[in-house]
Amino acid sequence: MNFFPTFSKINAYCIVETEHMFDRYTEIGGKEMETNTYEDIEQALIGYKQATATWDKQEYLRQLLAYITPLIKKKIRHYFGYVDEDLLQLGYVRTIELIDNYELERNILFMGYMKRMLGCYYYDEKRKEAKAGDLVEYDEAFMESDYESGYFDIELEDLLKGLSYKERYVVERHIMDKSLLKNVAQELDVSYVYAKELKRNAIKKLRVLICL
Repeated sequence: MNFFPTFSKINAYCIVETEHMFDRYTEIGGKEMETNTYEDIEQALIGYKQATATWDKQEYLRQLLAYITPLIKKKIRHYFGYVDEDLLQLGYVRTIELIDNYELERNILFMGYMKRMLGCYYYDEKRKEAKAGDLVEYDEAFMESDYESGYFDIELEDLLKGLSYKERYVVERHIMDKSLLKNVAQELDVSYVYAKELKRNAIKKLRVLICL
């Protein structure tokens, strides 16, 4: 593949095979693969991490890419409104990087990790196209949509520890509890303008932590 010249032949082969597999599903019924269980994904992940033979590693990686392809497409549609070949290829490459970087020993759910990190990746790609005045809106949408989707899992409490008391209060009351920001400002005895600034600062801090 000349799209990513530094990529290994094994990774390129797995990407191509995954694309062909989805093409065949489209031809025979126009449906995407059925959702795989977390057990299937976990087995493929462990197999990939522990495999020593090139062929075995390649096969497990192909399975993982197939399992995660619907998520990649979902993220692309969420941030761009459409799916094209270039965005899909970028997603495959980023997915392989994330799989390689994932540590089995860490107490983090694999699919939660993939949802969050792919969301960060495509968010950044979309953000590059945003006008300066739109960046705050993108930041707020990113934070609120990720919380709604439950991407944080057990890490949320740790993430909030990086905020000041007032920043955390705004996040918990406004984003998590859905209280109006003007009401949160009154509860904190601060102006509405300052509450907006607290929210903006909190989101910027959390986004850095989320996408590490």
